[in-house]
Amino acid sequence: KEIEDILVLKNNRGTDDNRVRKMDYSIQFNRLFYKRFVEDGNITLFSPHEVTDLYDKFFSDTDEFIKLYEKYERSRSIFKREISARKLFMHFCQERIETGRMYVMNVDNTNEHSSFTDTVYMSNLCQEITLPTDPITHIDDAESGEIALCILSAINVGAVRKLEDLESITYNIVKALDYIIDNQYYPVDASKKMINRRSIGVGITNLAYYLAKNGYTYEDKEAINLVDELAENIQYYLLKASVRLAKERGKCEWFKGILPIDTYCKEVDKICKRKLTHDWKQLREEILEHGLRNSTLTALMPCESSSLVTNSTNGIEPPRSLVTIKKSKQGLIPQVVPEIAKLKNKYTLAYDMKDNIGYVNICAVLQKYFDQAISANHYYNFARYEEGNLPMSVVAKDVLYSYKMGLKTLYYANTDDGKTDTAAEE
Repeated sequence: KEIEDILVLKNNRGTDDNRVRKMDYSIQFNRLFYKRFVEDGNITLFSPHEVTDLYDKFFSDTDEFIKLYEKYERSRSIFKREISARKLFMHFCQERIETGRMYVMNVDNTNEHSSFTDTVYMSNLCQEITLPTDPITHIDDAESGEIALCILSAINVGAVRKLEDLESITYNIVKALDYIIDNQYYPVDASKKMINRRSIGVGITNLAYYLAKNGYTYEDKEAINLVDELAENIQYYLLKASVRLAKERGKCEWFKGILPIDTYCKEVDKICKRKLTHDWKQLREEILEHGLRNSTLTALMPCESSSLVTNSTNGIEPPRSLVTIKKSKQGLIPQVVPEIAKLKNKYTLAYDMKDNIGYVNICAVLQKYFDQAISANHYYNFARYEEGNLPMSVVAKDVLYSYKMGLKTLYYANTDDGKTDTAAEE
């Protein structure tokens, strides 16, 4: 029932008594809310502690949730109130643009396209980790509690010469991350469940360079097939690496045999007609025989800091300019996109994109193969809109389209304020 108060916690109005401006959180949606938004209907707001079974079904079973929800809407014994779905969603969109940090988690996409039969209730700060968690009742609660951990790495796809090289690259990465699981220090017992789950998240970085050197922009239809082929190879070779490690070191007991290509959003097939090129049948037979060493293998993180070390473009993001200045404790650090002299006219710049559709399509294709989530962003250039006013309907359509294409989460809403970076120009 308190959703309207929660939506404003980050904004600059109000006082320190009723704002928590530095807290990061997601607003979670599912199919029912989006449906009522599109139909211009009302939604009913409850308190979770009064409808505990409804709260659980919200995450675990959308069809059952809808039945229960409509039942509680008819009930006269529960305190509730109605509100226009459009009014609430436009309020959310306004806060997403004004703060830039009102995140989204689509709980049905997250749980229906998952490697687990356990329910996923939340993500990490950057929105790419979607693992099962269980509240702890005590710091030493090792029985019921579970804390999920991020054990991550990213493949610099700009440095990959041919896709076959991914076989050795992925094996080395999986082996290194798996070593961390066995050898790191676990300060809380509930975090030791990682030893059974063995979840890792391998992502990619330097995608903007990868597209540029292949001659594609984010909005080119051909880019979708290129990224689909890349993502298939990455997930296929990661699975092969995990099978190999399972043979060498033993399998993960908590892996349930569910692969990303078994559960992905079929809307993706409307934008990408490319057929799978690897022998997934043979790989599946190996997995059934030997198991996997890891219950998850992929997650797409921002790579904001690590991209400086490798001088690569951040994760899957289009750069905001060819030269950017990043701030660190060491001061201002200039970063130039790879091969700027040769490819400066090939790069897609974030605020030059006509809309977010091409970028979301790229994310959707990646999500097809990735078993966790993607730190996906949206970009808005106010200069593209009449009198510099960004319509909230544009923001709403982007969130809705992202949901439709199977994205589990959304991270930042980035806006171009028209200011120039003097340091970058110099």
